[in-house]
Amino acid sequence: MSVLEKAIEILNYLSNADTNLKITEISTQLSIPKSTVHRILSTLLQYSLVSKDPTTSRYELGIQMLRYSNSFYNSFDFRKYSKDILKKVSISTGLTTFLSIWQLNKGVCIDSERYSNESNILNLFVEVGKIMPFHCAASSKILLAYQPKEEISRLIKKGDLKKYTPKTITDPQKLIEHLKEIRIQGFAICDEELEDGVRAISAPIKNLNGRVVASITIVGLSKKIPIKKNSALIKLVVEAGKEISHLIGYES
Repeated sequence: MSVLEKAIEILNYLSNADTNLKITEISTQLSIPKSTVHRILSTLLQYSLVSKDPTTSRYELGIQMLRYSNSFYNSFDFRKYSKDILKKVSISTGLTTFLSIWQLNKGVCIDSERYSNESNILNLFVEVGKIMPFHCAASSKILLAYQPKEEISRLIKKGDLKKYTPKTITDPQKLIEHLKEIRIQGFAICDEELEDGVRAISAPIKNLNGRVVASITIVGLSKKIPIKKNSALIKLVVEAGKEISHLIGYES
């Protein structure tokens, strides 16, 4: 096996791991000498393909892998199936509508439609490639809510639950309970948790296997987005998520 093949094996193993790993664990599982694993990881580290926890000396995939995946999803046909629906929702609500995926334990915007006219110059816009915090952004909360329980617990304990506004949930246990509620109700709301005066509503998008692979979100000024559970906007976003899910093969 060439050095390149070994490096690919290591990256594949890290991508499938439930937690970050030590050199010894990688060496044992892949039957690659520790010295070789260390040398390959050192090279990958230089190019940010992996990252190393300075305290525990454990490794995980690096930010460069996220950039690669973003580049891939920017051209992935998945957007083709949702584009018309994003536009339709944006026009019917007068709000920015965007699509996100869960990649490397982060919610990432991969497409966005902004409705604008002369009377709507304050409409918000979400850029493609923007990473949304999983503890307060609706688009990421809905994606995290459908991850395995062990993964949710691990990410919350590991993550930096930064306080963006007085409404941001920073208590790990409260966030876990909040995510349970999101999964039960089938949608997520960001009620000024990321930015004062801004609300968002997100719904899941499922693939043919029923796995949540993306989310559709509307975002705008709080006064334009009522958040009562019988809100027409919530119903609209949830239905849009179901419509995209159907287009990519999901049958409820």
